[in-house]
Amino acid sequence: MASLRLITRDDGPSDRDLIDQTLGGDQAGFALLVSKYQRRIYRMAFAIVRNEADADSITQDAFVTAYVNLAKFEGRSEFETWLTRIAINKCRDQLRGRKWKLIPIGPAAGDDEAPSLDVADERPNAEREIISAQIGQAIERAVESLSAQQKVIFRLRHFEELPLEEIATLLDLAPGTVRAHLFRAVHKVRKELEPWAAANAAAGEAE
Repeated sequence: MASLRLITRDDGPSDRDLIDQTLGGDQAGFALLVSKYQRRIYRMAFAIVRNEADADSITQDAFVTAYVNLAKFEGRSEFETWLTRIAINKCRDQLRGRKWKLIPIGPAAGDDEAPSLDVADERPNAEREIISAQIGQAIERAVESLSAQQKVIFRLRHFEELPLEEIATLLDLAPGTVRAHLFRAVHKVRKELEPWAAANAAAGEAE
């Protein structure tokens, strides 16, 4: 999956110009900010919550919150970083309030790529697809055992493929703290997958 990146564009008005335009009463400025970042924020939200409807709602809520609080934006970080932090906080709230449910790994609407797990064996394609889907579902169940913070970091790292330093910036955490959370998350996921892996290995031997 393509990675989320903080990019400064040289063409057109700057984010600061669009913010000032909005604060001056011209709502077209904020409409341009939405157009510029909506897809990127949705992709990030979907990578974390793994549900299209929730990701869409989070994206809309993030822009509403940013609009309401736009006058408080002091420019100490890039606007995109500030907006992404708002969306990530809403993702955390969503994860904390969500009861467990099985969410298939798949692409967001309009995406051509999605994280996948390839099984390198000689089994028929249909059987390999089933096994791959089972592995993806097992990983999702394992990830659901993580804390909201660990889910955010794990999914940004492994689904959006963000560098640890970029995740640290988005979460306003020290890189070492992000690395520690990720280490614990990966360890928990592997631990949760052990019974599934053992059961499937035994089933393979019995065939």
